[in-house]
Amino acid sequence: MTDTEQRLLELLKQRSFRRAPAGQPFTLASGAKSEYFIDGKMTAVSSEGAALIGEVLYDWTKDLNIDAIGGLQVGAIPLITAAVISYQRHGKPIEGFWVREAAKDHGTKKQIEGGLKPGMRVAILDDVFTKGGSALKATQAAREFGCEVVLVLALVDRLQGARALFREHNIDNYKRVFTIRQFGIDVPDDV
Repeated sequence: MTDTEQRLLELLKQRSFRRAPAGQPFTLASGAKSEYFIDGKMTAVSSEGAALIGEVLYDWTKDLNIDAIGGLQVGAIPLITAAVISYQRHGKPIEGFWVREAAKDHGTKKQIEGGLKPGMRVAILDDVFTKGGSALKATQAAREFGCEVVLVLALVDRLQGARALFREHNIDNYKRVFTIRQFGIDVPDDV
């Protein structure tokens, strides 16, 4: 683990990780109940968190020869912004994009916002994988648009089924910077 990753993990633990009060579990996007919650946005919207996230995402993707980096709104937007700023700072301009849950019903009626073009090689970002549904939606939208998804990457993997979902949908190159085990949660291996 790099020093930047170590500091990001500390910040995620401080700002984003929460345990539920006794008898009051959190409801996750998947509808499942959980005794803990990770809100990556709480770290991503802090100045230190954004800088660290940008550098970590740059380090994890810089050798992939990608043209764009994106993900599903709302959670991926601060990650995308941090990453494209880091790319620029390193002298490697890159496009950012995000995928809406559904196409707009007004204006340009786009589902994908940003400078994405068919044929681009892209990485898909998410703050947290649980079942993997958000990353899958963004991946499918990018593929349907004519892009090659070369990596699906999360800051944290809760180890609760994303691997199986990705395999089912031919997403072979997915990674995570951290797993929930690094937050002190003991879970069995993901299926």
